[in-house]
Amino acid sequence: MKIANVRDNIIVTVPITLRVDYSTTAHQDGSFFIPNERYYFMPTNIKQPTTIEQQIEQLKSRGMIINDESDIYRWLSTVGYYRLSGYWWMYEERYPECVPRKHKFKKDTSWDQVKHTYIFDQKFRRLISTGIEKIEVAVKASWAQYLATHYNTSHPHEDSSIFHKQVCEPSTIKGISTSFDLLVQAYQNSKERFALHYKTKYPTINTPPIWVSSLLLTLGELLNWMKGIKKRPDKKAIFANSPFDYKPMQSVLNNLRWVRNVCAHNGRLWNKRTPFVFVPIKDIDSRLIKSSSNNNELDSKIYNTIIAMAEILKTIDPDYPFIYFIKDLIIHSKYINPKLMGFPDDWEVLPEWKNPSPLPRHVIAKKEKRNKRRSKRK
Repeated sequence: MKIANVRDNIIVTVPITLRVDYSTTAHQDGSFFIPNERYYFMPTNIKQPTTIEQQIEQLKSRGMIINDESDIYRWLSTVGYYRLSGYWWMYEERYPECVPRKHKFKKDTSWDQVKHTYIFDQKFRRLISTGIEKIEVAVKASWAQYLATHYNTSHPHEDSSIFHKQVCEPSTIKGISTSFDLLVQAYQNSKERFALHYKTKYPTINTPPIWVSSLLLTLGELLNWMKGIKKRPDKKAIFANSPFDYKPMQSVLNNLRWVRNVCAHNGRLWNKRTPFVFVPIKDIDSRLIKSSSNNNELDSKIYNTIIAMAEILKTIDPDYPFIYFIKDLIIHSKYINPKLMGFPDDWEVLPEWKNPSPLPRHVIAKKEKRNKRRSKRK
């Protein structure tokens, strides 16, 4: 056994098999706790760091075809082995099984496939992020506009007759923050010019007017404020211009909250399953994919999120060609199998994918030019 003191924490390095007495609590992951001490167990078989050259040799030994080592060297240096491993996992023989993970690649798997899968996901996240931004901004605007004008006040979010107290008032429990507390903190910490203006001109207010406060909220915090509204008619009114009722809209927004965070942190999205599946939506039920294990629930892949987003975006920005952009990206990307995103086998012949609407302006312009040429020939 080796013992080292690192910044007053005791690091204990021992073989994997550890005998402990009744006063020591051991865990399956190898960690253990000794009363009155701060011990951290570092197993001797933990993976050791490797050089880029060693990483390349390891990938080659596992069956990956690498034709340009300078290219993969640059990617491993600037992106990282572990981040990229999420993109070559689908090319392993045992995918999607994780245990035991043999790391052997399927026959003819190449670095080119992995690289283009990563590039696709980058572009896909940008499209999804743009759509979520439009939806988030629109919901915040509707929330602020309706409550301010309906109740004729600049601060409806501080009124306990409109919101539940555990949302719109300071917390009475130490260590637990309410939505109000988080908003006050965001306002106090903000260096935005609008926040500085209000803090200077109105130094006694806890939070700025609701139309300013909405700019300080994350999507997750906005959802908490939505849920904290007391009256059902208020919730319905806020989503009056949305394609779905307030309950499915809140459920979709919760799904988008998770998706947005994945995008914000540059995580893998395209073939991932979300832990926050939204509820079935009657208005678009026939277009959504059901879970293979439970027909009463929706599949957790990104396809259903795309369909729900497209429907919402039609009411927010009717000229935004969201579905066209998604389709165009998929069909012009190498090696991408949309089934791994939850797409049905016949997705390309489905009405919304076969003839996506609206079209981008440049596509409309090309069609108009083509039609003019044809009319001249006639």
